[in-house]
Amino acid sequence: MKKRGMSLVEVLVASAIIMTSVVSIIGAYGGLTKLSLDNMPRIQSAMLLEEGAEALRLMRDSGWTAHIAPLGENAPYRFVWSAGQWRATTSPALIDSKFSRTFTLAPVYRDATTYDIVQTGGTLDSGTKKATVSVSWNQKGVTTTQSIELYVYNTFNN
Repeated sequence: MKKRGMSLVEVLVASAIIMTSVVSIIGAYGGLTKLSLDNMPRIQSAMLLEEGAEALRLMRDSGWTAHIAPLGENAPYRFVWSAGQWRATTSPALIDSKFSRTFTLAPVYRDATTYDIVQTGGTLDSGTKKATVSVSWNQKGVTTTQSIELYVYNTFNN
């Protein structure tokens, strides 16, 4: 009899250990899934930022004079895909009903001797613009914004 009673206690202890392990694993999985879902907008915004930088390069490549030069400095623009190419627009639009992506262009000044880009002084370089692409979204009542800066140069002198 003692052996049977002892086996029952062993089974109960083993079952408790196994159940505790299973509950812990399920809890960890749930927590990691929540973190993953909370991080998804950051990943999507990073992709939208990269797409925005690439859209600016494509606009430059398809005609600096037509697509980049006429845009106002420090004015917010959005990208629109139209007639097989990217264009700038001032019309507000959401991506996936969640993300707002804008870009601004700023003038670039260069040192007259070294031709290095300078923050103050220097000579205006009309063939280069400093671009800032920003993506913002609202998550849990808080607006988050990510942005990147790049220089766009009239590579093809078009």
